Amino acid sequence: MVLLQDPPSSKAFLHSFSGFKSFAPPIGRPREASYVSQDFLRRFTVLPSFPRETEDSMTLDISTPQGCFGTNFPRFTIGNTYARPLPPFPHSVSPAASFLDLEHPYLIAGDFNIHNAATDPYRLLSSIEKK
Repeated sequence: MVLLQDPPSSKAFLHSFSGFKSFAPPIGRPREASYVSQDFLRRFTVLPSFPRETEDSMTLDISTPQGCFGTNFPRFTIGNTYARPLPPFPHSVSPAASFLDLEHPYLIAGDFNIHNAATDPYRLLSSIEKK
């Protein structure tokens, strides 16, 4: 499984890769995409979900009766987010939309565009990045 933020596309189409199926929000130029191997799709049920409140987030619900990834949980969710700065709001995806409170395991990957001066003390942060 490969999760991309700001994936390359051509004429509003994602690139295809042999042996993988792509999932992305149904918009002209998605800001996140997930590529899942065909072998994985033969062993697990994978259902994509795209929240209505933002175009910059998606989840993949994975299920199998035998339990997922060595656990007893028959369901596992993987989130993929690209939270862009979006004035007047801090970002296009809120923390509540990204960090879901679920009854089963949940893994979130993404570019949250959270900039902190401690990560690069010599970098000058704009006033927008400091918010």
